[in-house]
Amino acid sequence: MKKFPIYFVLLILAVFACVNPIKDFVQVDAQSFLDIEADLNDQPGGSVVKLNMSSKSLQSGVMAPVAKAGVSVTDDQGVKVLFSETTNGNYTCPKDFKGVAGRSYQLNIQTKEGKVYQSSFEKMQDVPDIQQVVSQFEIKDNFGKQDQRRAGFNILVDFQDSPNEVNYYQWNWKHYEKITYCAFCDGGNYDFVKNQCNYNPPSGHLYRYVCDGNCWDISFNDDISIFSDTYVNGQRVVGKQVARAPYDDKTPYYFELEQRSITKTAYTFFLSLANVIQNSGTFFDIPAETRFSLNIKSTSNPDEKILGVFNVYSVKKRIFYIDRTKGVPSNEFPLYKIIPGETFTCDFPCKSTVSCFEGPTRTKIAPVGWVQ
Repeated sequence: MKKFPIYFVLLILAVFACVNPIKDFVQVDAQSFLDIEADLNDQPGGSVVKLNMSSKSLQSGVMAPVAKAGVSVTDDQGVKVLFSETTNGNYTCPKDFKGVAGRSYQLNIQTKEGKVYQSSFEKMQDVPDIQQVVSQFEIKDNFGKQDQRRAGFNILVDFQDSPNEVNYYQWNWKHYEKITYCAFCDGGNYDFVKNQCNYNPPSGHLYRYVCDGNCWDISFNDDISIFSDTYVNGQRVVGKQVARAPYDDKTPYYFELEQRSITKTAYTFFLSLANVIQNSGTFFDIPAETRFSLNIKSTSNPDEKILGVFNVYSVKKRIFYIDRTKGVPSNEFPLYKIIPGETFTCDFPCKSTVSCFEGPTRTKIAPVGWVQ
């Protein structure tokens, strides 16, 4: 992630303010856009839609969930599938629903205010198997010794591309790490009734609370890895780098890799994001104009600009462990993560352990293939 000097950030804000007046860190003429993250795939129950309104504030990137909307998808044979709202702004398909390669799908949304949004029909393309996965240790000398980006393991895949048409690919990954501590309270104690840190009165210490059972943190890739077979159509693709795992320990690294076959529309959308990230450094630096949807429109207001994309894809997964001792020079050592704070303890009947609460980045359910 690129970091800029504070004076550079202030300069940009000052120039921006000359063009767009700011009051209380909110652009006077700023707009809030509907942001749609919609994934439809061929995994049972795996299709999700997230609806949010983007923030007008320059000080916060927090979005406001769009709740109580009607969300559905319709296939090219007229079959309609309703999505249910699980939490505010998050909608999931029935557990037995999955997309089918070769079929086309359309996303339909109606907000509680009556605004209607509709995507174009997007055809799901079949995805080839991941034939082989290889990890290779690499040093990037342009980063300093204490920079996590310097040392890591590149993930390379082989697969057979389909010769029948132009194909577009995307790779995403997920990592599970078993944890010991489920809460960190800075300057206070844990409230076991509200399940949150209590800062009144402050203690002046950072306490860490042991999990009351098995618990895993979940992390995801924060980059965009895509590929078009324009110049290799029908050939076997060998050694395509699709991800990079950190060297922050010598223990085996659990890795769940997804190889997706995405549509041309989704590829074009992600390519525009990737190009901006390469120049600006992070996804959060991407201007809203870059994220305007290419395949979702408002039927009630054709001029309304919408963020996001309806991403229809077939997916193949590979779960494996990365041996983080293999190929590492003897003079290279991991940048171990430091667990801060003092472990909280107390005598019975006082409670000292914290529950592992299910969420997007944490689970108490062992991941598939877990062997540690």
